[in-house]
Amino acid sequence: MNEGSRLLARNTRLSLRLSRSVAGIAVATIFIVLVASGTTKADSQQYSVVARVDVKNAGLTSGELVVTVGNLSMPATAIKASPDIPRNIAIVVDAGPDQANVLSKEKDLAIALINDLSDGSTSFTVSSVGTSPKMQAPTQVRSVAIGYVRDIAGESGKETNVPIYDAIGLTIRQISRLPGLRVVIFIGEGNDGGSRLRYSELRNLVESNQIAFFAALVANHSLRGAKSILRYGWNLRELASDTVGAFLENQKAPKADRRLTECIQGLRLVAFEMPSMQAGHYRISVSVRRGKRLLAQKGLFIP
Repeated sequence: MNEGSRLLARNTRLSLRLSRSVAGIAVATIFIVLVASGTTKADSQQYSVVARVDVKNAGLTSGELVVTVGNLSMPATAIKASPDIPRNIAIVVDAGPDQANVLSKEKDLAIALINDLSDGSTSFTVSSVGTSPKMQAPTQVRSVAIGYVRDIAGESGKETNVPIYDAIGLTIRQISRLPGLRVVIFIGEGNDGGSRLRYSELRNLVESNQIAFFAALVANHSLRGAKSILRYGWNLRELASDTVGAFLENQKAPKADRRLTECIQGLRLVAFEMPSMQAGHYRISVSVRRGKRLLAQKGLFIP
């Protein structure tokens, strides 16, 4: 074999070895990509966030929505509303000694809300708070829920703040076992006294269970002090603002009922998938793909 033939044979063998090596690298690369993709899919979890839409946005679909948690943005996988999913409404009535003169007004508002929001997919949990919380079992029967409200008895004795955080927390734990939309409406004076549950813990409960929180303050006195500074329910106002709810001050029952009913009927549960996250607080928002941000809960707490 002459020198030219030996060079040709050597180059041919080298080309074959390189081809096999490149092929091996390609196969390995494809394998790694497939495994990583499978792991990402396996690690993703289903979450949900409560949002509120107005009449103009009532027809939004999941394909139009983007959910942002921290620095991550994910497409929504579903957007659902009552009656397509269950709706669980808890009403917490302040029956403490301070409210003796306005308890009838609180009951009027609670009954009006039950009448306006009652349907085949809605259940009501009625609670009252005095020196200790009292809670009835959830019911879908309107007359039963109204009966629970009418049976609430006001407490007498020395005027004092009552443990409203404990009552709200107890109610949240009850309705968090139920699927679908979850709404808590507090009706009362607004200041807490003697709760074992701290406000920060109450907020964690609300954010981890996708609760839309509403507060309608009712009192026989002004709720504001000098320079119109709010003196009652300031934590409840913050909680309502951050959980797609509403905060009302001493409004008459018909007006308060219209406002709360309109807000609650606009609630939507937006589902999405994202990778497993470490426990903690995260900022969350819901936007329409064309750029407009929807009113939605502002925080997500992962226990």
